[in-house]
Order: sequence, then C-alpha cells, then structure tokens
Amino acid sequence: MPACSCPHCKTPHWVKDAQLNVAQGFVVCTRCSGMFKAKDYLSGNLPADPAHLPVAVTDVRLVHNIGAQILKHSKLSRKEISDLLNSALKEEPKAEEQAAVKARKDGFNWTLASLIALTVLIMQLFYLALL
Repeated sequence: MPACSCPHCKTPHWVKDAQLNVAQGFVVCTRCSGMFKAKDYLSGNLPADPAHLPVAVTDVRLVHNIGAQILKHSKLSRKEISDLLNSALKEEPKAEEQAAVKARKDGFNWTLASLIALTVLIMQLFYLALL
C-alpha cells in the first residue's frame, strides 16, 4: 500500500492500489477535503506503520460528474472543486427551469381559457334566467 501526501495540507495518507486505478487516481484528503492525483504525490519516506496514517478517500461519482475538466489538473483546491461542481450543477437545472417555465406558461393559458369559458357560461345562465 503506497503512501502519498496531500499537496494542500501536507497530510500523509495511505492509498490502496485499487484507488490508483479508480477515478483516474484522484483521491480526496480527509483533513482539508482537497482533491489531488495520488500518483503524482507518492512519497516513500513516510512511517511504515499504516495505523498512524488515515486512508485516502476515492469519490468515483464525483470524478465522473466533473468529467474531462479534471483530467487537466494534477491537484485541485477546495475552491477549484466547488467551481467545477457549481458549473456542472448550473448546466443541469437550466433545462429543468426552461421546462418548468414552459409548463407554467402553458398552464396559465389553460387557466385563462377556463376562466373565460366559465364567465361566458355564467352569463348565459343569467340570460336564460331573465327570459
């Protein structure tokens, strides 16, 4: 099990061999929540006892959601991660918002047409009642 250190806070972590192959080798620091490519920050001068070091976390879903944007970087700070996630999240609701606005607009048209039809019906009933 190789050891690596977080480039942001310099916290050493044990990284499993499977984590180096999953999610393009990106792991999340358990201390500062910074994301970095573990393969680029392997270090051999850490203590040999794995009990003293935390295990790094691999978030596969996060890496797949960010996609190709993350492959350009070897380390990402919290701000860069939040910017990437915010930009990814902003793209999805736009389509949903447009559908909701269209549904509201269509719903308003049906509501207006129903109110007009109901008004005409009431006027006809009063007309018949007066005869």
